[in-house]
Amino acid sequence: MNAMRPFDPIPDLLPDAQAVSDFMSEGMARFEALATRFGLADDPEGALQLGIALQAYARRDAELGALTLKAFAACESRLPALSRVFEVLYKAINSEALVDATHWVQLVVELYGEHPQAPEAQRLILEFFTYFGLWSHALSVHALLPAAFFEPWRRHLMLGRARAEGYQAKRRFSFVLLTWNRADLLDRCLAEIRAKAGSEDYEILVGVNASTDHTAQVLEKHGIERVFWNARNDSIDYYRTLFDAAHGNTLIEIDDNIVELPRGFDLTLERHLAVFPEYGYIGFQPTRLDATTGARARMDGASDANYQKLERDGLTLHVGPTWGCCAAISKRDWLDIGGFYGLRLSKVLGEEPQITRKLGMRGRGAALLRGETLLKYFPGNLG
Repeated sequence: MNAMRPFDPIPDLLPDAQAVSDFMSEGMARFEALATRFGLADDPEGALQLGIALQAYARRDAELGALTLKAFAACESRLPALSRVFEVLYKAINSEALVDATHWVQLVVELYGEHPQAPEAQRLILEFFTYFGLWSHALSVHALLPAAFFEPWRRHLMLGRARAEGYQAKRRFSFVLLTWNRADLLDRCLAEIRAKAGSEDYEILVGVNASTDHTAQVLEKHGIERVFWNARNDSIDYYRTLFDAAHGNTLIEIDDNIVELPRGFDLTLERHLAVFPEYGYIGFQPTRLDATTGARARMDGASDANYQKLERDGLTLHVGPTWGCCAAISKRDWLDIGGFYGLRLSKVLGEEPQITRKLGMRGRGAALLRGETLLKYFPGNLG
């Protein structure tokens, strides 16, 4: 058998995530598709147990969900299917609204405890701890496993922990942007960044997803040196390359359709991260601009009731759903949580929930700076 390697995040989990999501929302109407997707068409009892578990989680009954998943996993031949389902649960559709992140810690440890000699169970617990950047946990488990079989994983873990603990920033800020055939908006965005940044100690990284317009001329006009050219359009998955390459102490992702930023936006985000250290990911609430009329409307992805207002040292923070239109996280924190390891980012599996989910495992959260005119953008997407 080949050596067990860390999960390759390129294969897209979306088909499995969609199957699980459909079943949780529509129930037995999706049962056959769910059983087929996870290789359980010839195992009706296992398929039923899995279905019951997912429906329990949909009803926010985590206790029943965990009990049923453990019953499902009692048969060792089902572990490959469980591994795929479990990865979807804690990577793709897990949220605070469904179940607390610590629930998955307890469950994956218990499942491994039931099958400590099964390679799939061993891989699952290592994958879980690696995904969340829980380096000490992963290495402790690794020490109990066949050394040669999991040697590639040990090297990955040691390197990940060393990068997180030893990171030394070269710049104060890294502004990270992705673009795809929006040269005119990018032009306006880059000009706004130059005009509104409060610090001069920054770098701008731009990832170009196979643009065919005059993006190259815009980048040359603004003197952007750190450009990453992608031969294909990977949409927001290209953030994995950019975040990894950034040299700053604080990473600030900025959508390329941002047309107005608060003055000193970088210093504002940096100060809030320092004053509210329990919140590791902080962004501005955006305001939509109608490109035709110029009308402005606050982007409300959640009602005021979803936010908790905090005040400290003269600053105000709103704890709740957070957008990445212009949001900050320290590079050290990003490395500490394992970066974007473990799946392919997409419109469904966005960077914001991945960061928030992994910070949550450490008892930290995400928050917004809210206001009517803090940040303005034209609607659009990266393809």
